[in-house]
Amino acid sequence: MRKIFNWIGNIILVLLLILVILTLVSKFGKSNSILGFTPLKVLSGSMEPAIKTGDLIVVKAIPDSNIEEGDIITFKTNPDTFVTHRVVEVFDQDGNIFFKTKGDANNVEDKELVNEQDVLGKYVFRLPVFGYISDFISTPKGFMFLFLLPILILLGKEITNFSRA
Repeated sequence: MRKIFNWIGNIILVLLLILVILTLVSKFGKSNSILGFTPLKVLSGSMEPAIKTGDLIVVKAIPDSNIEEGDIITFKTNPDTFVTHRVVEVFDQDGNIFFKTKGDANNVEDKELVNEQDVLGKYVFRLPVFGYISDFISTPKGFMFLFLLPILILLGKEITNFSRA
């Protein structure tokens, strides 16, 4: 039974560590990607049902030549705003690649074409509701919870190990 509790404690610690790393990286955007992977929180429902509001998505920086129709990409519309939509058409204009995009839940395609230089990356996977969790962790209460929970788990492990001795 103790082995099971040890495994559960270790799994919780690893998940908390991963969550902290994703939260910290998602707060600072492209410049803080991990091995080319960037986590981002989804703020709108334009890609539902594939990607929901509050999800944490991970995008991978890839060469633009690997982006095809049907792929989901994240691109910047201004220095502080990123949008994640599906590519509906790829254009090559005078050697420059552009993408026509559309949110799955939107009725119309996006008005502006996306220049290849504005693409942050291609959607890889999502962690449902982790965006909300990352918001909670960013608060003082959330940070204390995330800091104290692993300490309490480790303290509990040490107490049980000490009582066995």
